Amino acid sequence: MGSPLSPILSEIYMTSFEQHALSSSLIKPTCWFRKVDDTFVILPKNNDPTALLQHLNQQHPRIQFTIETETNSQLPFLDVLVTRTTDNTIQTSVYRKPTHTDQYIHFDSNHSVRTKTGIISTLTRRALNLPSVTPQPELKHLRHVFTQLNNYPTKLVDRVINSTLNPAPKPTTSKPDSAPIRISLPYNGKTSHHISRLLRQQADIDTYFSTATPLQTIIKANALMDSIKERNLSVDCKSSNMER
Repeated sequence: MGSPLSPILSEIYMTSFEQHALSSSLIKPTCWFRKVDDTFVILPKNNDPTALLQHLNQQHPRIQFTIETETNSQLPFLDVLVTRTTDNTIQTSVYRKPTHTDQYIHFDSNHSVRTKTGIISTLTRRALNLPSVTPQPELKHLRHVFTQLNNYPTKLVDRVINSTLNPAPKPTTSKPDSAPIRISLPYNGKTSHHISRLLRQQADIDTYFSTATPLQTIIKANALMDSIKERNLSVDCKSSNMER
């Protein structure tokens, strides 16, 4: 892993890069929005986007841009699909890549219910924030994805979506002080919840759950062990400390 300063330094450099490149360009974008290494740009009519692309790629030999223009008046940007309407306004909706499978954490997997409901509420908030029109088609899609493809109970999905759409008012009373100690517990179904509750009640210890070692990690570890050459070592039993 790289230095934790890398994202900050990259952002500082790219901000300076953009300011210099755009100020020296003959083509002035109507808008320029960048998220990490993805940029959404609108140019004035009759401006050639390839001319701006060539200008950007001349600024530094190791920073090269590529370009994707709208198709059928649509252009994806991150997880947003931007559509240009007939009256020349912009509409937005949720975008998924063609390779997206709608596979999330299966309900029968060994994860806490809080983790599973968190996925539903996060995607529900995205359905509310991204589309510029009604979110109902996206919410219908989420209900189908979780109940039909990921085996979530319909009542649970509806409850989480409804509570996200209509959040309960926050209590005016102050929250209780958190416990002075917080530890991690491996998640193992109801047993983990029972231990967590006992620790909170009996020892004033807060807990959070961690998932088990991923299968991919185990496979990689075994593959590494298999690559180690076997060595035979002869030991005289009389000289060992083993006893019958």
